[in-house]
Amino acid sequence: MSTIQAIEVKCYRLPLPVPMEASAAGVMAGFDMVTVQLRDDQGAGGCGYTVLHEGQGAAVAAIADGPFREILQGADPRRIEWLWIQMYKRTHYAGRGGPVAFAHAAVDVALWDMRGNTLGEPLWRLLGGFDPKVRCYAGNIDLNFPLDQLLEGGSKSVEAGFHSVKMRLGKPTLAEDISRVEAMRNHLPAHIDMMADANEAWRVDQAARAMKQLQRFDLVWLEEPIAPDNFEGYRHLRSLGLVPLAAGENLHTVAEFTSLINAGGVDFPEPDLTTCGGITPFMKIAHLAEANGLPVISHGAHDLHVHLLAACPNTAYLEWHAFGLDQFMAQPLTVADGFATAPDRPGHGIEFDWVGMGKFLV
Repeated sequence: MSTIQAIEVKCYRLPLPVPMEASAAGVMAGFDMVTVQLRDDQGAGGCGYTVLHEGQGAAVAAIADGPFREILQGADPRRIEWLWIQMYKRTHYAGRGGPVAFAHAAVDVALWDMRGNTLGEPLWRLLGGFDPKVRCYAGNIDLNFPLDQLLEGGSKSVEAGFHSVKMRLGKPTLAEDISRVEAMRNHLPAHIDMMADANEAWRVDQAARAMKQLQRFDLVWLEEPIAPDNFEGYRHLRSLGLVPLAAGENLHTVAEFTSLINAGGVDFPEPDLTTCGGITPFMKIAHLAEANGLPVISHGAHDLHVHLLAACPNTAYLEWHAFGLDQFMAQPLTVADGFATAPDRPGHGIEFDWVGMGKFLV
């Protein structure tokens, strides 16, 4: 039996290539990244990470390096589910979301990566091995872009190999949002799918008005038009039958996804392993969606999520999140003809440039 001997937790503050704006978060110039590296007494190692808004990583790192370290030290790294529950029990009173969920994610990914490295198998095969090719879309964060820059970004996404493009909504007036969607739809080739993300910009009544005007653009989905935990609001909006709804990137537990799905409030459940506690709960949410006849999509961290979605028979889309981590990876994920392919390297297959990232260490 192997045991965890070494645990290293680090926090980085990385700049974005271009400042970006979303309605819920405002303008973002950078983001925090917390990494957890594990090594057992047999020499096997695993690396996990989570990303979040700038200035919040220190709290996540403190949890991973405090109560979670106490649980992991000397433990059997193969008992991933058991360790997940122990971490949950230790922190559930102050947790069940927030920084605890993000810390949970970094540790859980490290444990799964170690499992894959030990067995010499990529995560997507360990988790089910359905299809390594995953349809993906360009998840542009572009609310602060003027129209010409918005359209240029759409063109660059198509040139890069994407067949699906998402844009942001949440301008001061609905008329401006609709004008930008119309311009993008007219600008992109007809075969390119479009999605829109309001990032919680509206009340339920405002969202209903917006959906009536967005219906003519045949969007694949409208994402997070209202607050993420207003499940009754999502139920009402979906019942209108105007535009399919995507939601879930801001939900932190399997229970919250159960409530959203049971309310009939979502067409595309959208878990994010970095916010919901890692690979272990993400896969439960994906299977929950499948059991309810729903597809599953992802949010952010595409280099990790490609493995999870490649393991699911109900996968719809992988979000390609332009957070700029590619520059710190030896073999970043690529897209071709609208698809990304999960790598066959053991574990998640990500090799970070620790030296290059070092200057951004918090």
